[in-house]
Formats: sequence, structure tokens, C-alpha cells
Amino acid sequence: MKTEVKLIFHPTLGKIHFRKSRKAKYLRLSIDSSKIINVTIPRNSTIRNAEKFLQSKTDWIRKHLIRIDQRNNFTLQNTLNSNLYNKEEAKKIIRDRLNELSIIHGLSFNRSFIRSQKTRWGSCSAKNNINLNIKLIKLPEDLRDYVIIHELVHTKIKNHSQIFWKEMTKYYSDPKVIDKKLRKYNLKLM
Repeated sequence: MKTEVKLIFHPTLGKIHFRKSRKAKYLRLSIDSSKIINVTIPRNSTIRNAEKFLQSKTDWIRKHLIRIDQRNNFTLQNTLNSNLYNKEEAKKIIRDRLNELSIIHGLSFNRSFIRSQKTRWGSCSAKNNINLNIKLIKLPEDLRDYVIIHELVHTKIKNHSQIFWKEMTKYYSDPKVIDKKLRKYNLKLM
């Protein structure tokens, strides 16, 4: 079964993608960071139902579009002067800080990779290889350290369970507050 997609441009809401899904059980609405509105339609529903659903959610959509604009503006304002380092300098700064925090906190890792990624600040593999985004250089130092420690803690706990967050409290009194602060930065704009 081919996925049915309908793209429309709404005069006040912008681009809207309607997508039929075999797996979806309910009408679902999401907005990505580039402000494209996605409406997922279960196979037992119609595009007409999806359009009515969308219409009933316009206040919610407008509120979230404003939040995305605020987040994007925040990111641009706070990363304007961040192109002070060339690629190799940025990699060295991030890698040196990873090594330093690893030693300070006794959290060892296997190998490290610094890459330009579109969706993640960092990750930790099953083999304890740590991947960090070169765009970390554009964050304030406290948030950069938070991402590095977050990935180092993943060398011990591979998920985001309560145990993981409890472990994070050894390094930050309220890590979820820092995590929320990090989410203000739109990675795609950096």
C-alpha cells in the first residue's frame, strides 16, 4: 500500500502535510522545528476528517508556532558570535573537555568521535564509544559540560530510566532543569 500524502499551504498556518498511515490508530498532529505541520491519518479515517481535526486545533497550532519562533530566535541570538573557532580547534576543545571530565568524574569511555549531526548533541554506543556534536562549541560552557557528562553517564546506564536520572543527580542537583535549558537551543539552526 502506497502512503498517500497531501501537501497544502494554509494562509495563516503555513505548510501542512496530510499523511495516511497503516500503523496509526488516531489522528495525530505534530509540528517540526521548521514549522511544517504534519497530520497523520489512520487508514480508517479520511482527509476530510483530518482537515476538520486540524481546524479544531488551530489555537494549539498557533501557540506552538509562536514557541518555535521564540526558540529559533533564542538560538540565533545566543549563537551569533559562536563562529570563533575553526573545525579542528572546536574538535580539540570538545575532545579535551571530554577527556578532562572523564578523569575528574571517573567515567571512562572507549573511543570518541566529534561530528556534525543534525538531530543529536551526543550519543553513547553499546561499546561505550561517545559521539559528540561539533555544534556543542556553540553552546554555553555549562551546557556543553552537561551534554558531555550526560553521555559519560550513559557508559554506566544505557537508557533514560529513573536510575539514569538518579545517577545524573550526582553531577547536577536537578539535571532535568538543565536538560530543559538545553532544549531551548534549536540544533538545526546552529
